[in-house]
Amino acid sequence: MNPNPQSTLLRIAHALDPIAIRSGRISAWLIIPMVLSLSYEVVARYLFNAPTLWAYDMTFMLYGSFFMLGAAFTLQRKGHIRTDSLYANWSPRRQAWVDIVCYAVMFMPFVAIFLWAGWGYFWKAFTTGERFVSSPWQPITWPFKMVMPLTGLLLAIQGVSELCKSLDAAITGRWADKHESVVEHVLQEVQEVIS
Repeated sequence: MNPNPQSTLLRIAHALDPIAIRSGRISAWLIIPMVLSLSYEVVARYLFNAPTLWAYDMTFMLYGSFFMLGAAFTLQRKGHIRTDSLYANWSPRRQAWVDIVCYAVMFMPFVAIFLWAGWGYFWKAFTTGERFVSSPWQPITWPFKMVMPLTGLLLAIQGVSELCKSLDAAITGRWADKHESVVEHVLQEVQEVIS
């Protein structure tokens, strides 16, 4: 017996979702070196009058990476902003069709451009040994710029997953997956870590 289109779409989505979940969990760990480098800078500057050359640069690179690499996880958890005052009152089928159009017309083209442009920025920085000239430390830029195409790739993968879920909802008239909000998810993970 051949699987129906809905189950195939959801199998694809469920195969892709763990990529965003794992990348979100991994990128969440970037908060630790970011806070440590910022704390070190504050202590060194204000207690010992010995500011560092590297802490500010490290902090903004880690924060930018943390913010960008978490985007696919946030998409998977339905944490991005949308006008829910209208959307929430629509039927699942209408919600799904709006999502399909938005993913196909706005999201995927933007992500493709972001991935392509991000790769160009990364590759130029990598091949030329580019450095941040605005900093006395002058760190190399390619590790930071590598985050741009990686973020584009992660968003594209999660966008395909969300598109599959939307197509399934358009066909069946119901959402197969109801995810908890990002806040509920974070609270649940914190409780798991504590216990």
